[in-house]
Amino acid sequence: MNLRIAIIALACLGAVVGIAGCAANGTKRAEGSDAGQQKEQQELESTAMVLRLSDGSLLLVDQDTETPFVPTAIGDAEIAGIDGAAIAPEDLEPGNVVRITGNGIMLESYPGQYPGITRVEVIDEGAPEDAAVYDELVAQLWSEPDPSQPASASLDYTTDLAAVSLMPLTNGFTWSFKEDGQMRTVVADVPHPTQISRDDIPDARIDSEIEATLALDRSARSVSVTRWSEDDIAAATEKAASPSDIDADALPGQQVEAALVDSTVTLAIEPGWRYCVKVTFGEGTVSYVFTVR
Repeated sequence: MNLRIAIIALACLGAVVGIAGCAANGTKRAEGSDAGQQKEQQELESTAMVLRLSDGSLLLVDQDTETPFVPTAIGDAEIAGIDGAAIAPEDLEPGNVVRITGNGIMLESYPGQYPGITRVEVIDEGAPEDAAVYDELVAQLWSEPDPSQPASASLDYTTDLAAVSLMPLTNGFTWSFKEDGQMRTVVADVPHPTQISRDDIPDARIDSEIEATLALDRSARSVSVTRWSEDDIAAATEKAASPSDIDADALPGQQVEAALVDSTVTLAIEPGWRYCVKVTFGEGTVSYVFTVR
């Protein structure tokens, strides 16, 4: 079981805890120019060592508690090298010691997921030999994905009350893999996203539009997102004998803008809509469905 699947299995309900080993840095960040209407947000700091898993993905280990965690959505954070110059996530090297600044909210999983990181600063370049002490940990957390299984995903988002991670419904795929020296292709024929009972679809329960990320367990090539009104689907269901009898062609979907960076899809979601995210990988395509009530 690879790292992403392990996280989903343990963090599907998205319980929230404070990040271990963090302490308030005394700094307040104010929003707005009117002092009477300023909203202060306390930021938390921690120090961690950079590790790389076998697939190249990042893993950090808190240096106070020795707790490993995954810096999800790190691409949205400000990252600075030892000289203060901006660098990219892929420039972080095993053995680097970094100062992490964020909201301190971590998903209750193992390893934890930390989606609220706002800044990463390299404070000690270290060396790969420094990271070698965690080789056993890395080996425990990573195993090569089963090539016969389609890519898995988790939908991650943060509200005022919680950071949430849920597993969307894998709704159809075409997947090719090599077995015994021969290429094989598996095609999963499934109902159209509008022909599934709403109670059978994972639900992202939010009150207003927010930005969410779909984290994939391997790199992707392209993505397209379509959504349908749950009210329209409910009305069509009332006229049909069952959800599977709905005329999907009579319910045209809306295209949703989405950005793909390596293995992360970013999109806006809002209540009242059913979403289908179709992702193309080197091995084929997979569709993921979830609803927002």
